[in-house]
Amino acid sequence: MIRSAIVAWLTLCGPATLLAQQFPTLPADAPAGAGAVHACGIEDVADARCGRFRVYEDRDAKQGRTIDLAFIVLPALEVVDETKRALVFLPGGPGESFTDGARGVARGFASHRQRHDLLLVDVRGVGRSAPLVCPGFQIPLRERFGTVFPMRHITMCRDALAKRARLDLYTTDHAVDDIEELRRWLGYPQVDLSGGSYGTRVAQVYMRRHPEAVRTVILNSVAPVFEPGYVHMARTLQTSLDLVVEACERSATCDQEHPDLSGRLERVLDRLRRGPVALTVRGENVRFTLGDFAYALRGLLYGRARDVPALIHAASENDFDALAEYYLERTAWVGEEDGTAAYHFSALCAEDIAPLTDDDVAKHTAGTFMGDHLIAGYREVCSAWPAAKLPPSWWEPVRSDVPVLIFSGERDPVTPPSWGEAVAKHLPNSLHIVVPGGGHGPRNACTRGLEAQLLREASAAGLDTSCAGAPPGRL
Repeated sequence: MIRSAIVAWLTLCGPATLLAQQFPTLPADAPAGAGAVHACGIEDVADARCGRFRVYEDRDAKQGRTIDLAFIVLPALEVVDETKRALVFLPGGPGESFTDGARGVARGFASHRQRHDLLLVDVRGVGRSAPLVCPGFQIPLRERFGTVFPMRHITMCRDALAKRARLDLYTTDHAVDDIEELRRWLGYPQVDLSGGSYGTRVAQVYMRRHPEAVRTVILNSVAPVFEPGYVHMARTLQTSLDLVVEACERSATCDQEHPDLSGRLERVLDRLRRGPVALTVRGENVRFTLGDFAYALRGLLYGRARDVPALIHAASENDFDALAEYYLERTAWVGEEDGTAAYHFSALCAEDIAPLTDDDVAKHTAGTFMGDHLIAGYREVCSAWPAAKLPPSWWEPVRSDVPVLIFSGERDPVTPPSWGEAVAKHLPNSLHIVVPGGGHGPRNACTRGLEAQLLREASAAGLDTSCAGAPPGRL
């Protein structure tokens, strides 16, 4: 799962406590295109406004089922002219909600809010926007090991949701067009976009479909539209783990605590290649596989790389308990009852998995310790999941003259810096910064300061990137 850089950061700030009734309710007979906004009580954000906006599920047909999007507006702190400006935060995942993060956004992005409203939208099928939540059925814990996607859970979820939603109508294109319709209804002449991880793909699609509506763009941990990203995960995981192991062996402290870490890792891999390790987890007997180990490491390398040496050390001494427990935490989004994976599959099956061939999978996973474990799981899900059929032009690079600021983490196991550079080549007014030692979604005072400057000046030219510990990027 590509987790949003912004949402991951916001979990450190604490979520807002929002009740469903704090959002307005639209009349049942209100047409698509109708909306309402009123004040909503968010701790420390007295002026926040909660809203609903109705769109057609089938945007082309313009009839049938409708979806009431949930959104929050955090008004600008300072109004200097009559121009209404909004910074739209775009969701990660795919499948993550933003309305629960309003308090964290207000606290963490005050500099962005000086002259911009901050607009948080739950896209269709996510959060409070007619969420595609799987019904509450439980599967045995043991079925969650050996595959990230227990197919019994997937098919039950698909069949239940298909009774109330067209699952092929939940893609990035649909989400972007919904937000654009909302922009016009709210009266913003243009918007600035801030996307993390999958949200960077949403931003690229927005630039392509509605170029006149976009003023500036911030991309953090770039997922290109022209790369079916998930087939590369095994290779980027391998590279990221190699960097962490090398850094530990160069550090006197880390090397002393975890001597011969590369040798320990190889012993763990050799053990798991011989077959699963029998464990007792949460009172149940399970079999922890090489694929489970790889998926757990992938999650840790998002933002907990510092924990990896100790966990490899423990596993080399036949203690896999902590890794197995973390694996369950990482797979809860799809393996537990009330899972929220439906939008994720609807978007990625169409955009990332459909173009793949067996040769693609073999080429991009060969020689990696994860192998085809993750991508084979996605392909199995997508063979059974209703998905949109996209034209070949969908995967063409997005070209735009809009000012764009791009951040990549040097050790990102999901969206490597090379992807940021590849996207930047098609954006002549872009600046790409690789944050040394950064993981997925590098975000700190320096990156937020650079973003605020972009929003003030509507230009990436002349930004001083030295605070990031990186040389000046390409412009």
